[in-house]
Amino acid sequence: MDIVMNRFLQTLIVAAPMVIAAPYVVAETHPAQKQMQQNIDAVLKIARNTSLTEAQRVKQIEQYANRYLDYERISALAVGAPWREFSAKQKTDFIRVFKDMVIAMYSHSALIGAADANVRLLPKMTANGNKFDVFSEIQTKKGTKYEVAYQLYQSGGAYKIYNIRVDGTSLVTVYRNQFSELIKSKGIDDTIATVAAKGLKKQ
Repeated sequence: MDIVMNRFLQTLIVAAPMVIAAPYVVAETHPAQKQMQQNIDAVLKIARNTSLTEAQRVKQIEQYANRYLDYERISALAVGAPWREFSAKQKTDFIRVFKDMVIAMYSHSALIGAADANVRLLPKMTANGNKFDVFSEIQTKKGTKYEVAYQLYQSGGAYKIYNIRVDGTSLVTVYRNQFSELIKSKGIDDTIATVAAKGLKKQ
């Protein structure tokens, strides 16, 4: 599923337990949507800045995304139940290497896709307490369209992304089976080493 993961990373660049379904509501002025629109505009501006090298664009986008992506929660959800067995250091190490692996494996194709994509925020969202699903539609240069749901929670005056669904496929579940198998067969430290070596097969 290389296409799926490229879409996820494209979506992360456009940005940077599942929410219980709630009725769609018109929310064009909701703060969560306002932030996502600002994120999309800011990141696409970087992605389309041809005066920067690819490495510079990826770096700037990564720095911007760091403010809005909750890598700890994303990692915990991707690992699942075994996350409770990780020590504090193992959690820190895993978060770092997982982020590095994903960026290294998919950033090139994702960046190209984001630069050429037409992105629009959809006038709907779901809400469950302080958690929100904000929706967008991405149309590729070839005309392919897919819907992206950004799952966020409110933290102070900002909204942090903790999961992304692309046409219903969840980022945090894409890797979960692999991590579960690795932890069972190799243990936590060797799993971290495998991720650090970018040894997971592309999904």
